[in-house]
Amino acid sequence: MDSQLLLEIYKKQAKMIYFYLKKNGCSHEDAEDIVQESYMKYMAYSSGVPSDKALSYIFTISLNEFKKLLKKKGKEQVILIDDDRFWNNFANDQNTESSVLNIEMNHEIALTLEGIQEVFKQLLVLKYEFELSYKEISLLLGMKEETIRTYLFRARKEFQKNWRELHG
Repeated sequence: MDSQLLLEIYKKQAKMIYFYLKKNGCSHEDAEDIVQESYMKYMAYSSGVPSDKALSYIFTISLNEFKKLLKKKGKEQVILIDDDRFWNNFANDQNTESSVLNIEMNHEIALTLEGIQEVFKQLLVLKYEFELSYKEISLLLGMKEETIRTYLFRARKEFQKNWRELHG
């Protein structure tokens, strides 16, 4: 593969993968290591991967590395939602009550997400937390755009069902 193309892919996508890992509870150091390791594995095995599937291949490697790390450390995956915004609210002297309510809501969202399928969880985070388009998600995961739409519909329905159970 052309080294210039690989560098372009790395510049554009490494940050997104890094932030996705961080959002899923990965530490800064581990996320950086996983991203680097994923790209190194991709370079080692890229001859068998079509260039249009490079991003989804690297993303899959990253997720697998993260899961191995969690298993090694004996931890569960935890999705973090807007922790930085919460602390920034205190630093900016915004209304403390609304900040506390915001963090409680984020906790309830994380609890609801824990009760749904892994693929649905990933899709919801990519769509609503990272605000990626259906096309961007399909490129990232190597799936058809229509499949992404269908899965996101199902993910929203499952999330709503679990949310109602939590608040019913």
